[in-house]
Amino acid sequence: MSVNTIKMEGISKSFFSTQALKNVDFECRSGEVHALVGLNGAGKSTLINVLGGVHIKDEGNITLNGESVNITNPIEAREHGISIIHQEYSLINELSISRNIFLGREIHKGNSPFLDYKEMDRQVNELLEKFDLCLSPNMLVNELNSGQKQFIEIIRSLMTDAWLIVMDEPTSALSEKDKEKLFEFIERLRNENIGIIYISHHMPEIFGVADEVTVMRDGQRIETFAIKDTTEAAVVKSMIGEDLKDFIKPEKHHIGDEILKVKDLNLGEQVRDVNFSIRKGEILVLTGLRGSGIEETAKAIYGLEPEASGEITYKGEALPLKKGPRFKLNKRIGFVSANRDKDGILHPQSVKDNISLPTIKKLSRFGYIDLAREIKLSEQGIKETTLKTESYNTQIKFLSGGNKQKAVFARWLDNDVDFLMLLEPTRGVDVHAKAEIYRVIEELSEKGLTVMIVSYEIDEVLMCADRVLVMFDGKNVLECGQGEIEKEKILAGIAGVGVDNERPEGCEA
Repeated sequence: MSVNTIKMEGISKSFFSTQALKNVDFECRSGEVHALVGLNGAGKSTLINVLGGVHIKDEGNITLNGESVNITNPIEAREHGISIIHQEYSLINELSISRNIFLGREIHKGNSPFLDYKEMDRQVNELLEKFDLCLSPNMLVNELNSGQKQFIEIIRSLMTDAWLIVMDEPTSALSEKDKEKLFEFIERLRNENIGIIYISHHMPEIFGVADEVTVMRDGQRIETFAIKDTTEAAVVKSMIGEDLKDFIKPEKHHIGDEILKVKDLNLGEQVRDVNFSIRKGEILVLTGLRGSGIEETAKAIYGLEPEASGEITYKGEALPLKKGPRFKLNKRIGFVSANRDKDGILHPQSVKDNISLPTIKKLSRFGYIDLAREIKLSEQGIKETTLKTESYNTQIKFLSGGNKQKAVFARWLDNDVDFLMLLEPTRGVDVHAKAEIYRVIEELSEKGLTVMIVSYEIDEVLMCADRVLVMFDGKNVLECGQGEIEKEKILAGIAGVGVDNERPEGCEA
């Protein structure tokens, strides 16, 4: 079995005055999984975008099996067998699986202009069966869950004869079950001599799937480790330049009166008869499998699910479900979405403009924005979230995914809300920034801000929660108060163990 080797030597890349990559060397071979790690803004995405032809390098050389190659666009990358699966899926929801996979590479009937749909479906079905995916080639992508979309992205890469697949944060939107399936998928690809560049902030994942790990910091390659010869602590220390100071949740001494109550919340089959309350200064974490209804519950409260029904009481008054985000913001309720690129940021605008977005009215007088106050607000948010940017005037589209997430989070740190809803607040954020965000959330809570978090990460649930609400199949099935939060019981509730349209025993508040 032949081995392909890609080498990137002395790669440098600048964006205006920002040096994103500085003389970076990186190497990957077919049949191995090579993890690429670093803090947000370390240069990981820029490096793979150079490899994938999205960005053109300023300096350096790329060789494939010893021969120099010039990759100036994604088509040339594909011609060299390189495929990149970005963190945000590139599938078209309105098209079928088969049409997505063959988009731009359609098979024609002979030399005619007519497409051979039967042959395309046959080839797709062959790969679906090979990887034990019980899906039809004619299913629309919008019928798939996040895990299935990830697998379709991988199959699309294989259909281009890729020998090297780059996976950028592939588990950020996956359930635990789909993560396990993805890891099995990766093992099969490795056994078939496919190389994987695996970008992730999750150390257990990296040490579970990778053969080697390369650490980047400030646009430079710091070190490459063989997984068998290193530890998670050593890799994290290399990423941040020092030992990581873990966040330790302090004991909460005071939680106030009830601030929000949800009664009989329904949204079709997604959310069914959900009931819970949350008190002033409390951090309530909603968790469950993807599709369990936790995200839809939060969106319904914020007026983003117009079909929802039920009763919401906020500060003793009815909070209409039909009233949207502007009404909720006027009631001092903030919201951070999970999909920052789709509905969390304004891409052409600066970091400053994105951070100050919800407080423009407060920052304005006689129709004019007080620029000094806006700059002060943005600088405070950048500092408190350790957001990495050349300037507050940098267009947010030039930031890494994790730094975009920090900007979205930073806009709510001015204490202009009483109740803050956070959907996956650390999705795509590095280990150092996670600890900082957890500290900020706890500090806001100590000041009396009420926080509701939607999270699919069990470690984050245990790290942040004063109280946990577990949902399964659209219903709240388990509630754990202070002193009752136990990992095993929460995991059992998430998996639906003992659930038969009734709450499982134990941990009920």
